[in-house]
Amino acid sequence: MSSFVQQLAERIHNGAAPIVIGLDPRIDALPQQVRGTSAVERIVAFYRAALPVIARHSPVVKPNIAFFECFGSAGYAAYETTCAVAHEHGLLVLGDIKRGDIGSTAEAYAEGHFKIADALTLHPYLGTDSVAPFLQHCRPERGGKAVFVLVRTSNKGAADFQDLRIGEQSLCDVVADAVTQWGRELPQFDGYSPVGAVVGATWPQELARLRARLPHSWLLLPGIGAQGGKVADLTAAFDRRGLGALINQSRGVMQAFTPDDAGWLHKIDSAAAAFAAECLAVARHAAHA
Repeated sequence: MSSFVQQLAERIHNGAAPIVIGLDPRIDALPQQVRGTSAVERIVAFYRAALPVIARHSPVVKPNIAFFECFGSAGYAAYETTCAVAHEHGLLVLGDIKRGDIGSTAEAYAEGHFKIADALTLHPYLGTDSVAPFLQHCRPERGGKAVFVLVRTSNKGAADFQDLRIGEQSLCDVVADAVTQWGRELPQFDGYSPVGAVVGATWPQELARLRARLPHSWLLLPGIGAQGGKVADLTAAFDRRGLGALINQSRGVMQAFTPDDAGWLHKIDSAAAAFAAECLAVARHAAHA
């Protein structure tokens, strides 16, 4: 089976938009028409209806496990089901789990979560040995998975630690260099390794610098919409082929309706189409710059 980075590049070469749709279920934002005997059943029913629509526009979805785990064991089961439904419709699944631990604990996280998702988000605060168990699964013989390491996050508080100076560099620059090094030790496809980086769309002034430090990493760009990031500011994230970056949108697509709106599925379809078109335009502009 093809690796995550190979499938991703091939889909974008074939015209898919360089986007990720985040799945962050909020009960008070679900359509009233979606029925179920429990909150968890309503969440699953919502995604069973919405994911076939999303699959027409996006190559990847990013379920945020926190919004499922808050419902306990039933919520975790809903996370597994949502990921399975996404796969049924041909979507790649990027599990937003933000794990970071060491030794056998990290190995257990990697083993469990890579059974469900094609790629995972990680935080690197505990160092190389916290990431290494996940990297083993990125090798072709272990499934060709991928990781996206937190480098420059989209929240305002990111500056509290990520801007700290280590000699002439900031901490986020040091992490970016580590991501590049980890990627060198793994096979690449179309010039990109399976070790990606999370770089917030809310810091466009830093994007060109981080792109240069991460020449072989796919960049996951959260922060569009509610956090203030703008798609038009993200040209520097892409290479001259329109590859190398995935722009994330969650609420702007999956909550593009009011709960009492009978046409909610059409609203999701229209929002996803508009977001895909906007991001394709930015990627193509980068390719012709």
